[in-house]
This record gives sequence, C-alpha cells and structure tokens, in this order.
Amino acid sequence: MQKPIHYRKNIPFFHNKTALEFRQDPYERYDPMVLRQSMLHLTDSLWGAYPMQPVKDYIQSNCSAEHLNNILEIGCGVGRLIGDIASMYSEVSCWGIDYSYQMLKRAKEVWVDNKSIELDLSTYGFLEGLRISRRSLTNLNFGLAKCEDLPFEDDSQDLVLSSFLLDRLSDPIQGLKEMKRVLRENGKLILVSPLNFNTSKNWSHLYPDDKLRQEIEAIGLKVLDWNDDMVIKEPMDKRRNCITWNCVAMVLS
Repeated sequence: MQKPIHYRKNIPFFHNKTALEFRQDPYERYDPMVLRQSMLHLTDSLWGAYPMQPVKDYIQSNCSAEHLNNILEIGCGVGRLIGDIASMYSEVSCWGIDYSYQMLKRAKEVWVDNKSIELDLSTYGFLEGLRISRRSLTNLNFGLAKCEDLPFEDDSQDLVLSSFLLDRLSDPIQGLKEMKRVLRENGKLILVSPLNFNTSKNWSHLYPDDKLRQEIEAIGLKVLDWNDDMVIKEPMDKRRNCITWNCVAMVLS
C-alpha cells in the first residue's frame, strides 16, 4: 500500500487535495452534506429501519467470510456499510476510502474513535437532538483518495464495494479499471448505483444500461449478477418525504 502524503486529524491523505478542490467539493460541507448523510446512514431509529438496507442485503448475500482477508469500500461516506461489514468480519482488514475529508472525519469518529456525537436535525423536523450509536473497531481504517487513483497494490483486495459513487465519477470507466486493478483474481466487485450520471457525455456513452455492461466486459470484468430493479427510498425529513432511486446492483469478477 502507498504511504500517505500527509495526515489530517489522523486521517491519511493519499491524494494531495488542494484548497481549491476543497472549496469546489460540495461533500466537504458539514451542513447539509455530512448532516444529511449522517441522518440517512446512522439514525435507523428515526425511520424504523435502515433506508439503505437493500444495498446492505445485496452485499451480504453475495459475500462470505471464507477466503476474505481484505475488504475495500470506495466512496464510503460516513462509513455505515464498511463499518457494519468490519463488525461482522472482525478478523478481516477493512478500508473505507472517500474523497471527502469531512465524511471521513465523521466515519472515523463513529466507527473507530468511539466519539460521542449528537445531531441537530431540527431543520428536517426532528426538534430533539439525537445521539449516534458508536463503535471502536480495530480492523477498520479510513483514508482520503480518488477512486481513479487508489493507494492499494495490484491484486490486493478480496472484496471491493462501492455504492452511489459510479455515476458521480467524471470517468466511470477509469474508476472501474482502477477497481479491477486492485481486485484479486477470483475476488468480487459489488456495485450499486442509480446511474444518475452528472454529465451528458456519460449519459450518451453509458445509457441505456446495456452500454455500461458492454464497457464492463470490454475491460475484462465478468458479470456474475445483474439486478436492475433495486429501489431505494431516501427519506428527506420527518414527514417521510423521500427521493426514489432506481438502482442497478451488480457483482463482477
């Protein structure tokens, strides 16, 4: 694994994110980005269940602890999925990578540092403060890097995970190539995405979904499973207004 360029609050930086990149990145804003992601991923009690449970179930149904030594989540956000997996597989080395320092800071606070955190969600209709449950996992690390330039060696990861990231990349195919590079032979790459591309170029190049599948196979990844009817409802506030995401879930090798 590459050595970090530097550290910030004990979070290793594998990409030298400039001041301009910080200013241009909306995910570096605590409010609303980190607050909303914390509300979505870390406050199941508000919703009666985990809103992203279908993603978690899909991942769990397609992996097992057998032959797992290393697990990597790319675009881990506040760390819910990789945190739950690290809790399940305590003997497995787990990494969560994200491009946002603020997301990683929250993830480390919750899953590694066992830090007490109270959320003010009054702008979303929840007038009482909410304390987040927290863990202290010794097999989980977080770091800042770009998906297109991962700090891991070739063929080093048994399981690579990513959700709600692929369509945010300026070059999704380059991101997939980099995921393939770090994936061990016979390892699994599990992706979930609404494919809500943010550039016209990617819409033209990768939609409809058959185009994306052709690109995946062209770079040497084998499709083991393709599920294009996963629906995720992302709650927005106390009234249960929500965004509906029509996702594609896939297992590649």
